Amino acid sequence: MKNICLRFLFLPALLLCQFAGAQVSLGDMALTTVTIIDANHRTPLAMQTVLIEGGIIKDVFTDGSKPIPASYAVLPLKGKFLLPGLIDTHVHLATDPSGVDNRAHTLSILRQMLYSGITTVRDMAGDARTLAGLSRDALTNNMISPDIYYSALMAGPAFFSDFRTGSSTQGAISGKMPYMLAVTDSTNLLLAVAEAKGTGATGIKLYANLSPGLVGKIVSEANRQGIMVWGHAWLQQSRPSDLVKAGVNSISHAPLIVHEKFDKLPDSWKKQHTNRFWDDSIPNLNALFVLMKQHGTILDATLLTYKKWAQTDTAMQYDYEIGKHLTIAAYKAGVTICAGTDDDQEAFVQDEIRLLVSDAGFKPIDAIIAATLNGAAALNIANTHGTIAPGKTADILVLDKNPLVSMDNLTSVYLVMKKGLIFKK
Repeated sequence: MKNICLRFLFLPALLLCQFAGAQVSLGDMALTTVTIIDANHRTPLAMQTVLIEGGIIKDVFTDGSKPIPASYAVLPLKGKFLLPGLIDTHVHLATDPSGVDNRAHTLSILRQMLYSGITTVRDMAGDARTLAGLSRDALTNNMISPDIYYSALMAGPAFFSDFRTGSSTQGAISGKMPYMLAVTDSTNLLLAVAEAKGTGATGIKLYANLSPGLVGKIVSEANRQGIMVWGHAWLQQSRPSDLVKAGVNSISHAPLIVHEKFDKLPDSWKKQHTNRFWDDSIPNLNALFVLMKQHGTILDATLLTYKKWAQTDTAMQYDYEIGKHLTIAAYKAGVTICAGTDDDQEAFVQDEIRLLVSDAGFKPIDAIIAATLNGAAALNIANTHGTIAPGKTADILVLDKNPLVSMDNLTSVYLVMKKGLIFKK
């Protein structure tokens, strides 16, 4: 770790007054007089002490109600707001590692992410050879970065004419790599899933042109081998409900769930319309939402990328309107929704959180939960991440201002903590 000069004042325990660098370890510490906001504290809980030992939250209690061990460094955070580290459930860090996703650019982006308060990301398909190295260095704190979990992609053979699959498999054959694999009914799924798992991926991503029967077989084998399955909400041959019934853990892209009712969207939808038109035209998908709740399927809505697309190409406004209205409906129905950007890191998950509030009608606390506990659930790490509680990893965002008053306050970063290491500009 980089040697950093710190200035301490000695009180009953060590008080950190000033940071003079990027990455600081105080060892065991107590964060005191802080206000906690998370899924367990939907109403902010003030005057709290959080004990951190070995990078893990050891205890949380009201200031003064328990003693702080004398060996602990004490970091008073009066007037600050403490959240779990943010999670972006849809990034693409290695689509083209030899080009726009070159290592220098990616390291710069990851550094910016962490300092903004993002402590975990889920990469949803790219070059796993690159992602494995990035993930290893992030998880071991050998680079300044959120922790990186990534996927191995499976799709029907027709998908692999897509140029992106070529840049993600440069030096090899697209569709024949274990992380970018064409599958059919004749594929040896035991071997395919084992090889996908062998890339270090946390989940298999289902992308396109897969039948309900094949989806079910992939999920069954993945469950047997202990790897998650994520997917686009529509796979041309498989409707959203087919994925949900098969046991896919999360489905991505809110506009795609309209294909529960449509194989092809009406051409008339692709014109400019009023909100009233969309309110009247978009089908009722409550039966799908009930099914998602029953199966615990998480919706990775990715509204941000569709809104930005509509802003740069007004002909695509319909896609955003569909996604927005269906996200609103899913939220009202009680579907678990996580926060992913799918924006090639041009914007961060804080913008998706804002959009969930401003455009999809989320309560601010629910938008924060989407980017914390629900994101952890999408990655199957909710037992160690996503809330401020004993036994959880000390991935923490401390803000100067209350984000429940304004989502813009998410940028008022005082410090970020990952596994008990403090990062502060």
